[in-house]
Amino acid sequence: MDYTIKHILLLLFVIGVVSRVSFCTPLQNFNKVTLSSVYDGDTFKVYLSCRYPIFCKAIPVRVRGVDCPEMRGGTEETKSAAKAAKRFTKDFLKSGKILLRNCGRDKYFRLLCDVKVNGKSLAEELIKNGHAVPYDGGPKENL
Repeated sequence: MDYTIKHILLLLFVIGVVSRVSFCTPLQNFNKVTLSSVYDGDTFKVYLSCRYPIFCKAIPVRVRGVDCPEMRGGTEETKSAAKAAKRFTKDFLKSGKILLRNCGRDKYFRLLCDVKVNGKSLAEELIKNGHAVPYDGGPKENL
């Protein structure tokens, strides 16, 4: 087969278009959500509505727009702040019906969502109560 530069460029273009289309999935909302566990202030697991519970697994969720202190590593002060953020998130999520809005995937393939309970945003409440800082997914050295 005789490949010319035009053919190679066309092939690269098609591969680029196909890969973009496959990764551009629309954002989703989930209304029937049950809390499984809370890892830290901005990460928890839920069970989504599932027809056959035997096949359902807990799905990790990352709260969009915030960063909380990490549970692992860091100073004792950081770990203490992380535990406080985790308690806040757990209490917040248990206070009503959990709604996951505008969900996509993050770099670790978790659901990345706007999280609401009783009409309140978890991200906004975490920031307002001093448990998180705004975060857009970029490098953390600026936080």
